[in-house]
Amino acid sequence: MSTLQSGQPPLAAGNPHPAIVCNALRDLAPPLRESAIGGVPSGRHFIALLEAFRATGGTAPGEIVGRLLEEHHVGDDVSLARLVYTGQVFGFEWRSSLWIPMFQFDVDDLSVRSGPQQVRAKLPTLWSGWRVASWFAQTNVWLDGQRPVDVIALNLEATLRAADAMRTLSAMRLPMPSPSQRAAQA
Repeated sequence: MSTLQSGQPPLAAGNPHPAIVCNALRDLAPPLRESAIGGVPSGRHFIALLEAFRATGGTAPGEIVGRLLEEHHVGDDVSLARLVYTGQVFGFEWRSSLWIPMFQFDVDDLSVRSGPQQVRAKLPTLWSGWRVASWFAQTNVWLDGQRPVDVIALNLEATLRAADAMRTLSAMRLPMPSPSQRAAQA
């Protein structure tokens, strides 16, 4: 039976099978597995990050983003390397390539959005780009089970509070509470 007959839309070239995506997203569900934090990220985690950012602009390879920035900001001395180095945007490495979550940029002119930059500044400074991306992609108890990447444009203040809470927990080396623990505290 073809995918059209089954009622499922055909997959676009390069998109992973929905079952792979489902399993990968399950891997990002809190608590984040240790391999995504300190070890070598897995292919499943990479796919999960790509899927998590898809609805908010997707994720693009750093060399593509760099070229787009050069085209949009001719003469402005704006480079992706400078933006990453100064902490204005973040990216994560996968197989020796830098990947940039595009929710950090305005879709019209590729200017840096201030909200993601403010939230990133609240997160622990020693976190890797992979860990930062995972935090934005995971559901968050302080955001009522929503993901920071999905909430940031609608409620920056709540996302900033969630980042503050995460920095505090990280400094005290405490795990993030489960939704039931958070409800009991309220």
